[in-house]
Amino acid sequence: MSGIDKIIRQIESDTKDYCDEIIENAQIKADAVIAQTEKEADEIRTSSAAKIEQKLSDINARAKSSAALEEKKAFLSAKQRVICDMLSAALSNAKDLSDDEYFSLILKMIENHSQDDRGVICFGEKDLGRLPQGFEKQINDVSKGALVISKDPIDIDAGFVLSYGGIEENCSFDAIYRSKAEVLSDRASSLLF
Repeated sequence: MSGIDKIIRQIESDTKDYCDEIIENAQIKADAVIAQTEKEADEIRTSSAAKIEQKLSDINARAKSSAALEEKKAFLSAKQRVICDMLSAALSNAKDLSDDEYFSLILKMIENHSQDDRGVICFGEKDLGRLPQGFEKQINDVSKGALVISKDPIDIDAGFVLSYGGIEENCSFDAIYRSKAEVLSDRASSLLF
């Protein structure tokens, strides 16, 4: 082996050692970068999972709240329907009372709504045709003032209208129902629910 061969081998050996050292250092740095990247990726995954979990929890809470609200709305709607049907049935039943019961109710209403004045009481055509004998006297017995029954029918289904001068008080069943519907609904609601 000549001296040049020894030198070449030494250079090759030194070069190989130097390259191995560079490769080993590069591998160490690459492993460190990979480890750091994996650590950051795990942190991102953990953070994302927590954010996703929080969003899912928020969505679930909103969905439950919305469902509860819809359930309350449906219950209130059903409750209102029941009350409305019940009040409509009561109004219909009042209109369909027997003549004795009906005119007894009319007398109670006159007692409650009449004024201490002279006036006219007006009925619908159906009621004018079925007024009991002596009903005007019965009216004046319970009225606070003097009332005369008008011979001209008015356009109401049931009940009456009191007229004092130019002022009228509509005591038709439909008008009373409309004016008292909210109060009646509240009372029925408190009794039923």
